[in-house]
Amino acid sequence: MHQGALRSRAAACSLLALVTSLLPTEQSERAAVVDVTCRDTAQPAKLRLRKALAAAVLLLTVYGVIAALHDPRGSLGTDTGGKLATVEMMRDRGTLDPDIGYWAQRQDPEGDLHPLYYTSKIDDRWVNVTTLPMVVAAQPLAEIGGLRAAMLLPMLGGLLCAFAASALAVRLDERARWHVFWIIGLATPVAVYATDFWEHSLGLGLLLAGSVACFDVALRRKGWWTAAGAGMCFGAAATMRTEALVYVTVSLFVVCAVVFVEQRGWRPAAIAGAGIMSGVVATLVGNVLLEQAILGRGLRTARAAGTAAAAGSTIAIRVKEALIYTFGFNSFRIDVDVMAGIVAAACVVAGAMLIMRRSITARFSGYMAFFVAGVLYLERFAQGLGFLPGLLIASPFAAVGIALGWGSRPQRFVLALALLPLPLVWASQYSGGAHPQWGARYELLSGALLAVVGIVVLRRDARALVGVITLAAVVTGFGLVFSVERSHDVARAMEVVVRSGAPVISREDHVLREGGAFYTPTAHWLTAENASELRRAVSIVATTGAPKFEVLQFHGRAKTPAFDGYRATEMSSVEFVPGVLLDVITYAHS
Repeated sequence: MHQGALRSRAAACSLLALVTSLLPTEQSERAAVVDVTCRDTAQPAKLRLRKALAAAVLLLTVYGVIAALHDPRGSLGTDTGGKLATVEMMRDRGTLDPDIGYWAQRQDPEGDLHPLYYTSKIDDRWVNVTTLPMVVAAQPLAEIGGLRAAMLLPMLGGLLCAFAASALAVRLDERARWHVFWIIGLATPVAVYATDFWEHSLGLGLLLAGSVACFDVALRRKGWWTAAGAGMCFGAAATMRTEALVYVTVSLFVVCAVVFVEQRGWRPAAIAGAGIMSGVVATLVGNVLLEQAILGRGLRTARAAGTAAAAGSTIAIRVKEALIYTFGFNSFRIDVDVMAGIVAAACVVAGAMLIMRRSITARFSGYMAFFVAGVLYLERFAQGLGFLPGLLIASPFAAVGIALGWGSRPQRFVLALALLPLPLVWASQYSGGAHPQWGARYELLSGALLAVVGIVVLRRDARALVGVITLAAVVTGFGLVFSVERSHDVARAMEVVVRSGAPVISREDHVLREGGAFYTPTAHWLTAENASELRRAVSIVATTGAPKFEVLQFHGRAKTPAFDGYRATEMSSVEFVPGVLLDVITYAHS
């Protein structure tokens, strides 16, 4: 064979080896891939590809079935409602412009009463999203198949999470590859966020991929291009998730420190750091250019700057919220709630440790510890559907990882990437939203990395692994049922609100934003936070000439004040989200 052809074939096989090394594979198969003659690689490569494709199709099918149970007009949080409203506007206009409009901009030019809370005025546009990539990617999908088609994006994010976590598992213990793939994909918070139109699954998948690249740079002596790839993954995640900036900063220092110690020199450490930073900067610059092209100015940078400015404020509140983010059951008084979470996490860890011992007595004690943890979870579930905000509560594998994952140097490196950023995340993340989130959504990367290590540790003992899988599956199942029910409650409540076609004034900040899928720029909706804004909203609604209007408020709130020229004619209540009633009060001309 011609020498040039041989070199080309060798290069092609080397490229194939690099790509397939990221997929779960047997050691013998991997050795076959790097044979430059390619004589023995065709079948293993095809087999490996078939396995990966089959796993991807099956996981996406499961996500699709779960997503089909949701009402696409409801969601897991108010941020998603703003995105749904934006995607609907973009689809209707056939454009990438995220402007959602405002019917009362003449009477309220600053948008103080805009129906969708957190809407910003950017020149002549009204924008309710803080990140563009997700809605821009969703627009063509929504044009093809509506909001259900747009759900493909978070599902692909969940698939990326599963494959990236599996690639990391291969680097810790190849035999844990498929355990990690399926458990991360179906029995951790990834499953909940993969079926909701939020950026969390996509952002987490990119962060996990960046962590895999950081592992290779630090412990496998991969070079500048791998470091740049890690930075690009972190940078892409930062365009959707602000906490990614914290994780990339800490990861950069950890990687540089390990490279400096391992290779005994500043030069390789500097090269690794420069590679990561160049990837981050290139991706963020690309996002700024996208924002400039669509909006004419930056959007995400203002959000990041505002988050950084709030860091460290109200230390007592930050500490309390950090406890909720870690151990919160969201069912009891705060002190009892945190204590119950600590006991549950400790029981999971103790149960796994004891069952992994050979003593019958120890194993029996382990089963009893699992039983106690199960009782605490069942007590929480018996109180009704709702969020489980605790990182170690929503993902029992994370509790095992943080307690038992220190046995090897590669595992300790992964734990460093997971644990060192947490104090900075607690200090800088949005304050006031600790309870209404699933599995500490700002710390999802830490939870996923800890879970990978926990699965790798537990794979050595089938009994312990099955015990924790059972708890994790039950917890995730509860979260999926909650998210499905929540989506239908929001949709049913908004159907009641819009049924009459009358103007609507919400006294609650996020109600109309939560129902963003029902928003139209011509709908006479307003949101009024206080009494003065409420009177102003009524005066604006009066200019429409409508004979009646509706006021929305949560059940149990102080009675709405009387308005000159109007009287309350009827009131009804509807469940807005599980366990929360929304009063709909109709006012008509006196």
